[in-house]
Amino acid sequence: MSADIQLTNLPKHHDLEKSTPLTVIDSNTSNLNLHFHPMARSVHRKLVIYLVVEAVVSLTIYFNYDKLCNFNGVLGPALLGSSTAAMAQSINQYSKMKFNLSKVFQFMVWGAINGYFTVVWIDTLIVKVDNLVYRIIVDQAVGAPLFQLVFNILNSLWDHGEISAHTRSSYIKSLKYSYCFWPFVSVCIFVFIPQVMMFPCNCMANLLWNMILSRLV
Repeated sequence: MSADIQLTNLPKHHDLEKSTPLTVIDSNTSNLNLHFHPMARSVHRKLVIYLVVEAVVSLTIYFNYDKLCNFNGVLGPALLGSSTAAMAQSINQYSKMKFNLSKVFQFMVWGAINGYFTVVWIDTLIVKVDNLVYRIIVDQAVGAPLFQLVFNILNSLWDHGEISAHTRSSYIKSLKYSYCFWPFVSVCIFVFIPQVMMFPCNCMANLLWNMILSRLV
């Protein structure tokens, strides 16, 4: 009886040993083919190039920000806002390994618009609202939802060509997340940062926030 059991189990065990390496080899081969796919390498290379270029451009604009503003008050904020927004979008695309040049350009446009109006908004708050607490409250009660609304409308028009019910739901969702982020940024900027550095610091916060927006909408 004992010999019969051993002889019966032996082929099954042998078959199992033969089949297991075949499955592992197929899986590894599939993963290797996916990892070294020419299209994936091309996308990876493009994204890395764009990120390097955007980082260099953003740093160049940052270190020459005062000169740009002296030359034209609009130029510095628009360029810095545009470059950091583009870099945020490229970082998001790199994390997904999906390259979309038109989306990068869309964020560049949004960054330029947002950069200009953010400077105007900060200057207006400093001139018109003397009380620091009221200034932060107005910034979050009026500025945050207004800027968020403009972004969601532009994003909906770019992606779908119209403003739909999804735009509204996306706006509400984004606004909820914004109140977990921007109130702290607003306090730090108005309390601790000199006025001349407020917008560059805002751009650094926008870099992080645009990465969040890229995933939300």
